[in-house]
Amino acid sequence: MTEEMQKLAAELGALVRADERFAALDAAIDAYERSEDLNGLIAEYNVQQNLLADLAGGEDIAREAVQKRIDALFDEITNHPAYVGYEDAKAEFDRLMNDVWGELQFAVTGRRACSHNCASCGGCA
Repeated sequence: MTEEMQKLAAELGALVRADERFAALDAAIDAYERSEDLNGLIAEYNVQQNLLADLAGGEDIAREAVQKRIDALFDEITNHPAYVGYEDAKAEFDRLMNDVWGELQFAVTGRRACSHNCASCGGCA
């Protein structure tokens, strides 16, 4: 990579970091990591997953009870406000990065990425 390419990449990186979607993702990560409640649920989820693995081939009743708890924990985790906030912020930031990557590809190749929706372009090459 040339020095000029590195400079332009750094400038592009600074523009991405200045975007509100980056700030939202950073704040969501912080909230996720600081949530003692969420991290406790995740820790218990991991313990239960290990327990379920240890019970492989064991009593059906014990495995079913552990699986039921795992399912309940999964629902609690994925509905927790810090988790939902992180997922939403990450999805928005991922869309931004996909747009940036698409523009970079277009700048290099002169072609837009195929969306597999032929209404959006003149056809596949």
